[in-house]
Amino acid sequence: MAYLGRILHGFKTLLTGLRITGRESMRKPVTLTYPHVEPKLTGAYRSAIKLIRFEEMDSHDCVACLACEQICPSFCIKIDGGKIEGIKKKRATLFEMDFALCSLCGLCIDVCPTDTLEYSRLYDEAGYDRDWNMDLLEEFRDFEPTFIEQQREREEKEAAAKAAKKAAAAKAKAEADAKKAAEAEKAGGDAPKSGDAPKSGEAPKSGDAPKSGEGSAS
Repeated sequence: MAYLGRILHGFKTLLTGLRITGRESMRKPVTLTYPHVEPKLTGAYRSAIKLIRFEEMDSHDCVACLACEQICPSFCIKIDGGKIEGIKKKRATLFEMDFALCSLCGLCIDVCPTDTLEYSRLYDEAGYDRDWNMDLLEEFRDFEPTFIEQQREREEKEAAAKAAKKAAAAKAKAEADAKKAAEAEKAGGDAPKSGDAPKSGEAPKSGDAPKSGEGSAS
């Protein structure tokens, strides 16, 4: 009897499992068949830090100020760079981050004065060791000589435009000063001078001495 009870109980649990399986098989799946389906990342998704490529420059805008390196609590950032011959803007020549240490706190993004750092959208990085030291300038190195030449041309155009604007302002000021001087000279020439004799037919002003030959009124 006990043996038959165990069989009935096992059959009951089998039906319960089949019922749950049948019910769940009709529902929309909550998992993705990765890597055949790419996940939809949220706006708050955080991954490895990267340098932003600006469209107007077609490059990053890191000026090697070292602000991110100094504020990093994990000491995982290493930067080098400085003045580049031919252009005024400073430029990073080395930007490495060790993502085995990085906690993605975002402090480097917050302090960047040129807003050239952001979280990347990587989600499938994998490795077989702890060597996660990445060169963030790698994707920009081939274009760097072209960028420097273009930056030199931009700075020359800006300097020429600034000089032209300054010359135009100086010319306008000189013309305005000359106009004021001419108006002042004209106003001074039109005013009667002190001691001028009255014109013919005009009565002498009070206090004027009679001219020679004129008699006094009796």
